Amino acid sequence: MPVTKSIPLHETARKRYLNYALSVITSRALPDIRDGLKPVQRRILYAMYNNLRLYPEKRHRKSATIVGETMGKYHPHGDSAIYDAMVRMAQSFSLRAPLVDGHGNFGSLDGDNPAAMRYTEAKLRPLAVDLLDEIRSDTVDFRPTFDGTLFEPVVLPAKFPNLLVNGASGIAVGMATNIPPHNLREVINAALYMVDSPNARVDTLVRNHIQGPDFPTGGRILNTEEELLDIYTTGRGTIEMRGAYHAKGKSRIIIDSVPYGVDKSSIVESIAEHIAAEDVPQLSNVRDESTDDVRIVLELKRGADGEAAMAYLFKHTKLQHRFHVNLTCLVPTEDSDAPQPEQVDLYQILRHFLDFRLKVVTRRLAYDLNKLETRIHLLEGFETIFDALDAAVEIVRSAQDKQDAARALSDRFPLDDEQVEAVLETKLYRLSQLEIASIRGELDEKRTEAERIRGLLADEDERWRLVKEELRAVRDQYADARRTEIAGPDARVEYTEEDYIIDEDVFVIVTRDGWVKRQGSYTSVDSIRVRDGDAVGWVQPGSTRATVGFFTNFGTCYTTRIADIPSTTGYGDPVQKLFSFDDGERVVGVMSFDDRLLPNPVPPAPTEQGVLFDAAAEEHDDAPDEPYVVAFTKQGQATRFTLDGFKEPSTRAGRMYMRLEEGDDVLRACMARGHEHVCMASHNGRALIFPVHQVSVYKGPAKGVMAIRLEAGDRVLGVTLSDAARDGLTVETNNGREEIVRTTKFDVTNRGTKGTLVIKRGYFATVHQPPVVDAFPDA
Repeated sequence: MPVTKSIPLHETARKRYLNYALSVITSRALPDIRDGLKPVQRRILYAMYNNLRLYPEKRHRKSATIVGETMGKYHPHGDSAIYDAMVRMAQSFSLRAPLVDGHGNFGSLDGDNPAAMRYTEAKLRPLAVDLLDEIRSDTVDFRPTFDGTLFEPVVLPAKFPNLLVNGASGIAVGMATNIPPHNLREVINAALYMVDSPNARVDTLVRNHIQGPDFPTGGRILNTEEELLDIYTTGRGTIEMRGAYHAKGKSRIIIDSVPYGVDKSSIVESIAEHIAAEDVPQLSNVRDESTDDVRIVLELKRGADGEAAMAYLFKHTKLQHRFHVNLTCLVPTEDSDAPQPEQVDLYQILRHFLDFRLKVVTRRLAYDLNKLETRIHLLEGFETIFDALDAAVEIVRSAQDKQDAARALSDRFPLDDEQVEAVLETKLYRLSQLEIASIRGELDEKRTEAERIRGLLADEDERWRLVKEELRAVRDQYADARRTEIAGPDARVEYTEEDYIIDEDVFVIVTRDGWVKRQGSYTSVDSIRVRDGDAVGWVQPGSTRATVGFFTNFGTCYTTRIADIPSTTGYGDPVQKLFSFDDGERVVGVMSFDDRLLPNPVPPAPTEQGVLFDAAAEEHDDAPDEPYVVAFTKQGQATRFTLDGFKEPSTRAGRMYMRLEEGDDVLRACMARGHEHVCMASHNGRALIFPVHQVSVYKGPAKGVMAIRLEAGDRVLGVTLSDAARDGLTVETNNGREEIVRTTKFDVTNRGTKGTLVIKRGYFATVHQPPVVDAFPDA
């Protein structure tokens, strides 16, 4: 019977998940800071170099051969992952300096997939050889492959900072990396500077050498120098990218580049959709005339503003895009064989590369010296027998076999076993005088070279000089001009939504049940089409470029552009379609924020009974010289506030304008100029009239002041503002009798009182609230 053992599930789950996470981080997703490669990329390049010998001067081989070689011997994962990684290393629009020379369809900037691996071919590019070329000189460590049958390099002996030049992206468990590509010349210049200035500051590297990312697709970077410096100092941040363009006369705009990582075809398709929907009135057509270079042609309408059109496209398409920088990579540590993930800055990336590069050069020199010393040792054996060559030949001729000859030579000359073996294996023609001179010349040459290498190994400064020479050689051979322009913020092309809205006067119509629409005109309120059982509540005029505010019973204001309200002669749409209303939330006030309709504040005028004062009335001296809104609740609270903060479009969640006690609701919100009277009626039959300026002004959402003192169980039934003597609030009693609360019938008193008892038996049942209908000033 097998022995079973119980283990806690949470412990084994944690342990195994951590093992999985560590495997993904170190063996799949993150690049090494030294060669800038992920394991799959490193294995592909090594298989192409060491196994298949796909050097730049050789012919291409089937991609399927490369994938199979990599998968069978080095990378224990699927063929699609290997092929995708190889394809990316061959795409000139993905890597700033491609490492694989692909032949066939390797995808395109339009997002086209590459052809299957059986149809494409590949070999190494010259720059990739500079990542690999020293690997046979014992410059890096090797480890067993996944099945233990072969060995693979832990890291490649890169001659240039590939991590910065080509960048990297990957998602691990609990972390990710996203390193942008850079210009090879700038990166190597920064590395050369750091050799001479080991304690260089990041700001010096950024300001004098590395301007910023250099994307293979070109474009423009809109970040300021300070923002870029912060990214390279902290190791994370956002790069704002924008496609480059230029005007072609007055009728066309040519887009020359697109942001890195964005499909060109998706941008063209998005632009076409906006043109078709007439969202960009300046444009009439778009064409993609790209070949190897990006060329997207935008046709302008006669007299249209091209800058305004580009501002819209930058705002609403991926022609302007963000690259989220995350400089996370695997960093070697002294106390661990495996590199550890770490978020680094620009200085650390270059510092680790240079320290690694010095180790590579040192190991290469030591390897070369060992080979030289081995060769010198053999040549010295030949030199030893040259003066007694006839005797050496006679010893060999008289020997019974090779072992006998070896013993005799060792007894006659001061030679060790390796030297004796080399002499015995030498062909007779090499014992001629000409060959003997050649061997002696080679020995002198090898001794001189060995002495030079010993000097380099003994002098670190000289090795750093060698590192610099090799970096300069790579720069001079492969460097090219910067493709991405560091433009900084572009105030010239700034999106203004009003530029894309046709300016026309319309009417916003809102019903009591909360249906909203806009119409260009109407003959009368009764002619406006509404749903059965519903009625028009508000008719607010305004320009399509203006905004309109919807004030709800929950103390929230929702603002939108009038142009965004559906235009129809039908029922319209529920207002909840535009905003995120809560359950039970409804509109209690609608106001157009068109500047032509905003009233000018008017000082309070004396009533027929004289000017009234109370504590709140004194606050009128501090009232702003601008329009404001007054809101009243069913529990008798009132507040007034300016339109500041409510005119601009809000989010779907709106903005709070009044804080409510639990169970309270706003009954009415309306705009006032300051001279009106508040006419209120409560359910228990009381009426109150007071000047509106007695309601205190608040700068933010507030509970407000007491407008009417209610008895227990009473509530405010209705409220309106009256600016004429015979205007007022019409209420109906439970017996069907109508009563109008107006200044010609009831005294004007102060707020905060109980008001006048209008009906002793019965109560006020309903309020007649006519629709709020406003018109343009010139109507």
